[in-house]
Amino acid sequence: MNQLADVNSVAELEVDANKLIVAFASSDGEMVNQHFGSSLGFHVYAIDGTTATPLAAKSFGKEQRDGNEEKLKPKLAWLTGCDMVYCGSVGGTATNELIKLGAHPVIVKGGPDIEDIITELQQDITGAMSPLLERIFKQKTAKDNSRFAEMADEEWAE
Repeated sequence: MNQLADVNSVAELEVDANKLIVAFASSDGEMVNQHFGSSLGFHVYAIDGTTATPLAAKSFGKEQRDGNEEKLKPKLAWLTGCDMVYCGSVGGTATNELIKLGAHPVIVKGGPDIEDIITELQQDITGAMSPLLERIFKQKTAKDNSRFAEMADEEWAE
């Protein structure tokens, strides 16, 4: 397996705009088995129609469950740059914060295997895309194009 990046935020990773950046709340890297707020770890992949590349993983300490809104901040900061975040459940505050970051929370029950979710996403990417994925790719392309427009506006000195 390739070396996972050690980053302060997923946004630091250079990933093609044609790939989804997906985080999975998982204690073992095998299945989605964690609640967002109390998740002990996230595993991030770049996914397109044919490949799924592990990019980064981060562990978080055990936190007090309720009334500890501070516990969300390091997770949200690290997940900035993700397109989707799969978890067993997620509270309203975390949902709103994720959406503000441009990361769409997806709740899955029963601890599905990360590999199975990746396969489903790849089928969605190569098939008739769901409205959610269409929206995500539109946002990514717009963001990418605006970055190039900004670069073009800068003055270049040889």
